[in-house]
Amino acid sequence: MPGPDPFGLSYDENEHGRPVVIAEMWTSRLPPFTGCPRTRLARARAVLANLKRDGWTCPRCGRPVPLYRRADAVYCSTGCRKRAMQERKA
Repeated sequence: MPGPDPFGLSYDENEHGRPVVIAEMWTSRLPPFTGCPRTRLARARAVLANLKRDGWTCPRCGRPVPLYRRADAVYCSTGCRKRAMQERKA
């Protein structure tokens, strides 16, 4: 299964400092297919909820999780995820 489109979401802040996530939508049904718009909007909503809740930062290193990661990602990279697992086992 392919990962999410790395350029499908963009992040900005409004004048009050609140996060705004913009989903790029394409209406083309011709190849290359761009995925289901419903799925893209659901991912944008999930990312926005993560940003509103805790800023969507990595619990291990404190850096922000990049927008190209899956919406359910907890860590900023695979390395942080593996190091956290090793620390839990130790």
